[in-house]
Amino acid sequence: MIVVSGDGLVGRDADADGIEEAFRHSRLVTLTGPPGAGKTALARVVAARRGARVVDADAGPAALAEIGSSAAEFLVVDGCDRALELLVPYVGVMLQRRPGLSVLATCRQSLALPGERVVALGELAAGHRAELLRRLGVTAPAEILGRVDGLPLTLVLLAAALRRGETEGPLLDLLWDPRHDGPPRHAAMRTAIGWSHEHCTPGERLVWARLSVFDGGFDLEAAQAVCGDGDVTPAVAALVDKSLVMRSETSEGVRFRLPATVRAFGAEWLDRAGEREATEHLHFRHFRRLARRAEAEWQDGQLRWYRRMRLERGNLIKALDSRLADPSGADDAQDLAGTLWFLWACCGLQREGAGQLARVRRAGGSPGPERDKALWTAAWLHAALGEPDAAEEALYACTNQGPPRLTQVSAWVAAQRGAFPEALRLIRDAREGHRRDADLFPGFLPSYPIIATTLLRMGDLARAVTVLREGRELCATTGEIWTRSHLDHLLALAALLRGDVRAALEPARDALTVARQFGDVPASAAGVELVGVLTGNGVLLASADRAWAGMDGLRSPVLADVRDRAPAVAAAPGLDLDDAVDLALTADEPTEA
Repeated sequence: MIVVSGDGLVGRDADADGIEEAFRHSRLVTLTGPPGAGKTALARVVAARRGARVVDADAGPAALAEIGSSAAEFLVVDGCDRALELLVPYVGVMLQRRPGLSVLATCRQSLALPGERVVALGELAAGHRAELLRRLGVTAPAEILGRVDGLPLTLVLLAAALRRGETEGPLLDLLWDPRHDGPPRHAAMRTAIGWSHEHCTPGERLVWARLSVFDGGFDLEAAQAVCGDGDVTPAVAALVDKSLVMRSETSEGVRFRLPATVRAFGAEWLDRAGEREATEHLHFRHFRRLARRAEAEWQDGQLRWYRRMRLERGNLIKALDSRLADPSGADDAQDLAGTLWFLWACCGLQREGAGQLARVRRAGGSPGPERDKALWTAAWLHAALGEPDAAEEALYACTNQGPPRLTQVSAWVAAQRGAFPEALRLIRDAREGHRRDADLFPGFLPSYPIIATTLLRMGDLARAVTVLREGRELCATTGEIWTRSHLDHLLALAALLRGDVRAALEPARDALTVARQFGDVPASAAGVELVGVLTGNGVLLASADRAWAGMDGLRSPVLADVRDRAPAVAAAPGLDLDDAVDLALTADEPTEA
């Protein structure tokens, strides 16, 4: 039992309150959750608070006798799943015969009795994970914390591994402790999960193993595409009922996820079945199809696809990993990495995208359109990162030097090097090609910020504003919001450079609002800094400085110049970027025009 302070459990106060609330509506409350969620520990805490008796279902018939002989009005029946067919009917009869009796049961699934209320335990939040490990007297390296889930038993067994000095190897090989003071099945995470595995049907076990290839969750469509010989919905539903798969509602619909330890157990069985290669290939094919669909629909559904693809980020990286691990998979990997240009470039993942594309390039895919697309994407990202040499090198590596999108990145590189006339000439050539190809995005529309930034750096405010207004009007007509937000940011900079602080604030905040919607950290940092300059807010400026640390090259020269010219403000402590964005969107307006 993981009792760490008096009668409390780390991170389970809300769950304990949920149990008490459930008893206000029902006499039977079942505490469910995956193996290692701490059901027994929390049930015993509730029992101690109420002075109640705990009946261990492991006792089988003796447990029935204990329940029947008890005159108590509150009983805890722990581990019902180990005697489910025996206990459930008996508990139902006892509740009917004794109107004053209330029962708290622990089970990995609902007892499915009339009037039952279920309180489902999930993983501990990040802060509570750290607190539990701290109270257990260990500090976990970030790398291993990223491998484990937030189930209390996982963390208790991880603490034992850290005390032994073990941090390497398969996850489940680390998670054991023969001195653990709970039930014997809790001495090793593999044993705790293995009991659930034994009580699954062969079909459920197979789907569980195949689901282990997902990283970060999945929906039913993905599960069907990757795991199905037939309809996988019943198997997924059964695994949810048995608390082996976690179900959640998101803005993009219902999602499912395996806790890390449950996933690791499934992965071992996938390897034993010899199905890893085939299942990972199905996984890759599904997410390549999804990426192609997102690319095709990006123009008209940017925020919708941003939300969806950020949810699938782990799966997309997993798909790349699986193909890069296959000697014959380099072409597939470069195809997917290039198709994801919109995710890397438009959603604040420039650095990560550049890294992934570098991995793909080292794998040595075949020359052709897919390779050129991956190289163009890499060049775009390096230009965005303020790395003109790397951008130019990627451009030169392209087999076909003609596409206007390459010319557009060349214009950006020229502007970064201060060759402004050359940049304007190249962007004109690129725009002619975009018109010919009917390439609105990522072709024609993103050319506007490049032209405007070049003109601002040349000091030609009037022409820059004309370009910005024209581009913004076209974005409004087409419904394009990502480019529009960059144009709004530049309009705010132009207004500030003209000395019109009040006119600058609204577009600056409009741009920042969209940056937050896209989860774009560099654009959010730029927006916070600009609003800080406009409002003379030292907290915002300090927050921006803090955010820019580690993002070398992403801060625009125009913004840096504006900041350098701005009046000094009193030093202030900075905020986390999310809090700084909230403040920037509500900070007082300047009192002087």
